[in-house]
Amino acid sequence: MATPRRPLALALALALPAVAAAHQPPPRYPRLRPTVEVSSWVGLGGGALVVGDASRSVFDLRLGGDATFDVGSDGDLRVGPFVEATTSTFATVQAVAGAELFLGAAPRPLRMFHFPGEGVFSARAGLGWAWREHDVASARSSPLAALTLTYGYRAPFSLREPGDETGPEPDSRSTARYMIGARLWVGATVDLTGAPAWQLTGGIEFEPAGALRYLLGLY
Repeated sequence: MATPRRPLALALALALPAVAAAHQPPPRYPRLRPTVEVSSWVGLGGGALVVGDASRSVFDLRLGGDATFDVGSDGDLRVGPFVEATTSTFATVQAVAGAELFLGAAPRPLRMFHFPGEGVFSARAGLGWAWREHDVASARSSPLAALTLTYGYRAPFSLREPGDETGPEPDSRSTARYMIGARLWVGATVDLTGAPAWQLTGGIEFEPAGALRYLLGLY
């Protein structure tokens, strides 16, 4: 026996709103970008140092921080200074300072680790000095230029689900608003004097202050 068409069409019409609600994108956390935003990072990775025909693999441990200023896109586009120190043997140190371009909301709704967050991209370019102690004799201490590109994920400091993406946040955020997240990075340095030498490394970096506050329950 054929099923009546009218009851079937009515059932489908009643089911459509529930299906549509189940496929709604995750909510965005409210836009609250301070004028000055401070963050820090610890990076782990590795790569290679090349000097002419000689090369060697290097371990890369880095610690850095920045202060970025709102220049557009509701605070998602930011620029500011950064400083970073890198070591490969703990007897070798590279210190770099320069300018950072930061782009948030790339994409904006990005949900990972059970929290709504966003994709973030940054480009850091600067000048510095390398104090090296290793077996590549022609690539010892030298001034250098550095470029680092990063892309990853970050969640809001409070790690709370917003009830209304257009409403106010439950608590205010200071200008030193640490975020929790992780980014992949690739970096290159080029010596500016002496024998041509360059170093290419990559790895992962995370924000220690936000992670520590989260682990201690201070969110």
